[in-house]
Amino acid sequence: MYRVIVVDDDVAVLEFLEKLIPWQEIGFELTGAFTNAFDAIDHCGTAIPDLIVTDIGMPEMDGLELIRKLRSEAQATQFVILSCHDEFHYAQQAVKLGVQDYILKETLSVESIMGIAEQTKSKIDDSLRHRHEMEKLTDQAQKSKAVRKEKWFRNLMLNPVTEDGSMMEQLREYGLNPNLGHYIPVLWRIHSFNAAINRYEKEDIVKFIVENAAEELLCEEPDVVFFSYSAQEFCLIYAFKKDLASNPYDKLVRVSRMLQQAFSKYLKLEFSAIVGETAANGAEIRRQLPDLLSNADQFFYFDEPKIVRSKEIPPITNQEDLFMHYFEYSERLNRLLLEENRNVEQVVDSFIQFIKSRRFQPSNVKQMVWKLALDMQLKLIFSQEYAKEKAQQSIERMLNVNEIRNWLLQFMKEAVLRAEQISKKSKKTEIVDAQKYVMLHLDRKITLEEVADRLHLNPSYFSRLFKKETGENFIEFVTRMKMEKAKALIGESGNTVEKVAWMLGYDNKSYFIKVFKQHFGASPSQFA
Repeated sequence: MYRVIVVDDDVAVLEFLEKLIPWQEIGFELTGAFTNAFDAIDHCGTAIPDLIVTDIGMPEMDGLELIRKLRSEAQATQFVILSCHDEFHYAQQAVKLGVQDYILKETLSVESIMGIAEQTKSKIDDSLRHRHEMEKLTDQAQKSKAVRKEKWFRNLMLNPVTEDGSMMEQLREYGLNPNLGHYIPVLWRIHSFNAAINRYEKEDIVKFIVENAAEELLCEEPDVVFFSYSAQEFCLIYAFKKDLASNPYDKLVRVSRMLQQAFSKYLKLEFSAIVGETAANGAEIRRQLPDLLSNADQFFYFDEPKIVRSKEIPPITNQEDLFMHYFEYSERLNRLLLEENRNVEQVVDSFIQFIKSRRFQPSNVKQMVWKLALDMQLKLIFSQEYAKEKAQQSIERMLNVNEIRNWLLQFMKEAVLRAEQISKKSKKTEIVDAQKYVMLHLDRKITLEEVADRLHLNPSYFSRLFKKETGENFIEFVTRMKMEKAKALIGESGNTVEKVAWMLGYDNKSYFIKVFKQHFGASPSQFA
């Protein structure tokens, strides 16, 4: 429904317009009736009406002056003038001001006002339809340009072989002035991507709001161009003219801090930025871009979002095989479950501190954490119920080591709690204790008599009880646990069959291979 106000110093006319015209029947809501132009202007300051019906001859400010005052703020508003004067110069001024109609008060009637109101409504409808169509076309054009811009930039990052002239022409098209002659690229990466997904639910939404916010924030920075790369990263290219009077990095840091603070305050998203070096042409920009993307992996070890120059942070050069340490940390985490140890934080933090001190490749860290979690889910009888695909996706999205730490800590707390719940549900605590004992001593020979003695039970009674409660005899259980562990260890880098046999308490390699074949129907070497 459209809004209408009426203005007339003649109270009788005002009451006629206010009370006798069925505005709602013709699609209007009467939001105000005023006896002077000043009150009408005050009202329009809070809500611009779609139609204003005003007297022309009012004291202090007449109707024509009222229209002049409002025209700049109410460009889409339609005006109808009421007048006692049938004079040409009044009508002429009204036409110049774009007035919809000019009515003599002596001809004023409900029908005439309704007829004009309906014509005005039709005109507003047409104007709105036209505006919506134009906005739709503009939006489509902007989206098309944004898609082309992102596609071009992604191709540049992945295949940096564009000719210099062609590249500079594209940068000009996207708003960068190539005549300035010097450029600095900046690569941005979100600090905690899982936090962003938790807040906005989907990657596309995160990407959309970041793109729109960045474009809006940079609209007053004519020499800085934004390029979207993914939901996690975007890039800025800053153009400047080299002189001794100013330092381009000072301005770039100012712009970067402005973006960083705005993203944090309004979007609740934290970003880090790595600032490249000065480039004198397109070829030098191209050479830097893939390196900046690769160097952004160094953000993985940042405790908090930062803005740094590429030459200020050491590269991740550790090529050590992280999985050489897998067995050690797998055992530590598994013991937390088996012993129902609530001191999870200490063990997790010890692992994270080890990762930080050695600065392993982030992709290897994430793979290691996923394998540790998966091992507990698949191999341990007390594993928690966890959605594997969701866990893997969550780990893969992690962009800093503190995200890894928080996720693993929560995972282990839930796992320990789950282990406790399973233990409490068991009718025979002796069986639970026996299973725990086996899992904690897979590195040596375990006999039925040894465990029975530990539980203060007769070996024959213990054997029958174990079979009754679990559906398998005790030796079968021990062998199954050792073989499952053997399969995991054989897949680890640097573990030979002989070494794995020794790690699981088998003195005879041939016997170990025989047992392994019986259990899996294949030799250990096929799992290496």
